[in-house]
Amino acid sequence: MKEPEVVNLRLDRPGIRAALGDLEAEVMELIWARPPGATVTVREVFEALYERRRLAYTTVMSTMARLARKGLLVAEKSGPAYLYRAALSREEFIEHFVAAALERLLVNFGGAPRRQLERVDPGLQVRLAELLEQVGRRVPEER
Repeated sequence: MKEPEVVNLRLDRPGIRAALGDLEAEVMELIWARPPGATVTVREVFEALYERRRLAYTTVMSTMARLARKGLLVAEKSGPAYLYRAALSREEFIEHFVAAALERLLVNFGGAPRRQLERVDPGLQVRLAELLEQVGRRVPEER
């Protein structure tokens, strides 16, 4: 499986929109609402979205192809169409995004994130400390 590419960090946006554009987030939410591993066509997503937003079919198709290139969707050819499924669950996506964001913060700002651990819920402190430790071990290798 391809490592998901999430390069944007927009902390002023709620939820997964901190990592994805509005349409990308809507597409992913629709796909995550289905049973795990279930496939969907562009047509199915287009029809579900069209009720709320008057989008062109090609816009939805391009968005889903982009999500596949980013590693968030898996595309499988089925006759003339593609079937798409989520590469990660919603929870896995969030965990990946948060870990990547923490890694970037640690690399860019040094020890500041470690000092902020004191303000975090105690149950989350252990997981964050593990992530920061992993990043700390990789950072010297990358410099």
